[in-house]
Formats: sequence, C-alpha cells, structure tokens
Amino acid sequence: MDEFQYGTCPYDKSHRIVLFRMPGHIIKCMRNYKGPPLAICKYNATHRLPEEQMDEHLAECVDFLKFNERKIMKIALKARQCPPST
Repeated sequence: MDEFQYGTCPYDKSHRIVLFRMPGHIIKCMRNYKGPPLAICKYNATHRLPEEQMDEHLAECVDFLKFNERKIMKIALKARQCPPST
C-alpha cells in the first residue's frame, strides 16, 4: 500500500500528484493552462480554483481553519492573566 497522499492538479483534473510534489507540478501545468484564471488560496498556494468558488473553499479549507485556530489561541494566551498573589 502506498503511504503517500495524493491530490488532483487544479489545472488538469486528469493529473494525480503526490502532495509533496504538487508545488513544482503546479508551476509546470500553469504554463500550459488555457482555461479561465484560477484564484490562489491565501492559506495554501497549492489550492487554486475559480474566484467565485473561493468563499466556499475557505469555509472548508483545512489550512484556513488551522490559521484561525492558531490566531484564536494566541488571543486567548494574551488575555490569560496570572492568578492573584496571596
């Protein structure tokens, strides 16, 4: 059984790529792409999709959720107060 995770190329749906090779593959495929322009997710540059689908993507983007989770954790840690000394 293969231990690597695979993803689908956003520029050619017939390409199935090992995720750690996806950034390099996207650069190559982007050069030959003739379709409508694809927007790039702010939280993971390998996520590329039509602009009108970006809001829907962000609602379920794992990297966006991780970013917000970390952001909320930082805010919570800043707001944390030391217990009063007796």
